[in-house]
Amino acid sequence: MGRKVVFLFLVIALVTGLSAVLGCEAEKAEKKGVAAIDLVPQTANIAASVDLNRIFADDDVLDVINQIAANLEEPKTVDELLSQIEEEAGIDLRDFSEVLIFGEFESEEYFGAIAKGDFDQAILIDSIENAVGEELSASDYKGYQIYNIPGQEMAICFLNSNTILGGSRAAVKDAIDVKEGAPSLGKPIYDTYNVLGDAWVKLAMEMPAEAMEEMPEELPPGFDTFLDMQAIGFSFNKGGVNLSLQLKLLFLNSTSAEDAKGAFDALKGMLAFIPDLPSEATEIVDRLNVEQSGSWLTVSFEATKAEIRGWVQDLGPTLQDM
Repeated sequence: MGRKVVFLFLVIALVTGLSAVLGCEAEKAEKKGVAAIDLVPQTANIAASVDLNRIFADDDVLDVINQIAANLEEPKTVDELLSQIEEEAGIDLRDFSEVLIFGEFESEEYFGAIAKGDFDQAILIDSIENAVGEELSASDYKGYQIYNIPGQEMAICFLNSNTILGGSRAAVKDAIDVKEGAPSLGKPIYDTYNVLGDAWVKLAMEMPAEAMEEMPEELPPGFDTFLDMQAIGFSFNKGGVNLSLQLKLLFLNSTSAEDAKGAFDALKGMLAFIPDLPSEATEIVDRLNVEQSGSWLTVSFEATKAEIRGWVQDLGPTLQDM
């Protein structure tokens, strides 16, 4: 799974957010200034967003994504992904500027998305109906017009002229409930999402109970501190010619975070002694910057497009064999 993280995260953020055929029409206008993250239901334990405007407009970023995708399974390029979504769901992602998805990590049945963009509601509904081959049925929920996907537990709803809410029917209704005053996403995910700042791509999630249960009973000295992790955050940004990745780990307290930094530093040192480790991998590890502040541990990485292109080309055969 590690070899697919960068590209598949974008695919998840783009496809999961809208492949469900997102939407729902509301006569009520969205409250001015309400951020998408503030509409995420309390039941969610993962939230991710993509700034599509910046991604689609940046040749450097698209080039890196395509370079990585070339070594993975289909779709092989961003254009192939966009064409596939438009063909299967009737949605052109180029009409959207940003999308936030949310859901439950343990369930594939509960997920939703809030997308903003410049689109014609009637044309979009027609496109979706043509893609699914059936007419969407409409129903009212707390004054909001919800369009239901025939034969599926899926729904879409226009919150206003440029915002769509959609996904599983339960998630759509839960988000509407939040808009009407129900509890929204709580700590620690909310704090983790917001601490990532104005990122091009970002994700925040609670530590899955499954992952914690699968951790070995006996961990190397210092690594048991990772049992105290409460949430994980990931972000991607671009500044000038540099592309940057950041990993944010929220721990139970500052002591656990400090111990985790020590474990990371020790792990970096150990990697230098691994036989036959590609020099490119060593260079990447050396670029990792690990910092601790309070209960937060931050692992950051920065490189130019040319550097990443070189690493991908050199490590491509290794990635395909993983």
